[in-house]
Amino acid sequence: MAVKVTKRFPTYEDMVNLAENMRQIDIDEIEAVTDLGTLDCVVASVGNSEKACCFSVFADGVLVCIYGCSITGNPWLLVTNAMDSHVINLTRRTKHIVRMMSKRWPILSNIVDCRNKMTIRWLKTIGFTFEETIEIKPGFPVIRFEMVNNEVFSTSRLRN
Repeated sequence: MAVKVTKRFPTYEDMVNLAENMRQIDIDEIEAVTDLGTLDCVVASVGNSEKACCFSVFADGVLVCIYGCSITGNPWLLVTNAMDSHVINLTRRTKHIVRMMSKRWPILSNIVDCRNKMTIRWLKTIGFTFEETIEIKPGFPVIRFEMVNNEVFSTSRLRN
């Protein structure tokens, strides 16, 4: 039976649901890069996102993730444990979403906790490359990832 995937702009209830059901590795990543609590981080991430690029995603009515992209081109994704059952289906969908984001921002860039192997594999699958490893907090290495939309740069060069 096909999975019904729906999305909407995140409600506060979605954010609470995510914070209460978030994968442990995402909680660990939040703790590695910020002093915010889990819910506060989700609320801040949604609040700093471009409204047209921020969604709660549901599979058969169950919250799977909330994702967005900041107004400066920093994509992010936080997931619940329900993602494990839907990784392949949602990875196919996210390739299209990231392509749309890259038309808005010529460079998409953010960081990911080096321990977050599933997210690193997902980022590689959808076309991100990896740059330097840094520590925001001592003992917690993160790696910077990015995607450069070469079409945007080559088109803008032609205009100059």
